[in-house]
Amino acid sequence: MHSVKNNNNMGMRRLSPDEADHALRAVGENNPQIVVVNADICVTSCSKEFVKRFPERSFEVGIAEQNLVSFAAGLAHEGFVPYAFTRTVFMSMRACEQVRTDVCYGKVPVRLVAQGAGYSSGTSGATHCSLEDVAIMTSIGGLTVLEPSDVHMLALMLSTTADHPGPVYIRYGGMTSKESFRDEDFRLGKALIRREGDDGAFIVSGNTVGFAMEAAQQLKQDLGANVRVVDIHTLKPIDVDAVLGAGKTGCVVAAQDHNKTGGLGSLCASVILEAGMSCKFTVRGCPDRFVPLATPAFLYKENGYDAHGLYEAMKALL
Repeated sequence: MHSVKNNNNMGMRRLSPDEADHALRAVGENNPQIVVVNADICVTSCSKEFVKRFPERSFEVGIAEQNLVSFAAGLAHEGFVPYAFTRTVFMSMRACEQVRTDVCYGKVPVRLVAQGAGYSSGTSGATHCSLEDVAIMTSIGGLTVLEPSDVHMLALMLSTTADHPGPVYIRYGGMTSKESFRDEDFRLGKALIRREGDDGAFIVSGNTVGFAMEAAQQLKQDLGANVRVVDIHTLKPIDVDAVLGAGKTGCVVAAQDHNKTGGLGSLCASVILEAGMSCKFTVRGCPDRFVPLATPAFLYKENGYDAHGLYEAMKALL
């Protein structure tokens, strides 16, 4: 059995954890209509620099996520472009009705930025693990759903969505990928091919992108297999051509830090089946049950979608 080790040399440059903060502040400097609303997570969200620079355009509603979303929708109706920050589990479930009715039904340009996706909050227990949000949010009409794989991509999403005409949901957790794409390659709705290959394909998003890159490198080293890595950073609307291109390789492993039901695997399977395509296909993600408190690294490994788990999943298909 082979193990997959971290590749610290992967990528083009070292990422700053404050890059997303810088990006949001820059967006605010370029557009006076940008405002920020926080639900008691300013210290941990990527809005600290914006709040410091523009206190008159920053609002704190406390631990009241339903109010957060409704308040942001009201600001949008008045001509502002709000970035609303809370945790994924609360944005997608506690404030679900407000997201659906106040934001999406009204088609207002609110950016719902949620941290703690998947098992990235595993040490806080099952109540704080957001394993259902992609299934919920992709089912709401007119809502664009995004998931960055690294801090640089999160910064690009914050910048790119400033002029987006409708509501946007951004989920992020432990972003494991090192930057390996050019800024000009990043476009909402267009998947990034992080690694070329025709022997199989990983379809991944968020923290599983970094794991897939490591697994693909090890598969090349051990088996001589060239496995594609498709970064689906826009979950809705999904890049149909990229998913079908992956399916044409004959072997697909779809993985996401989310419940396997209703997550990226389900979205991709629907695309492939509706096109009448057949391929070997397997999904890696969270099981359909609640798990005990544990570190994210333990939970990724336990459920088979860390780098080694993805390596073994693809090897079985090949």
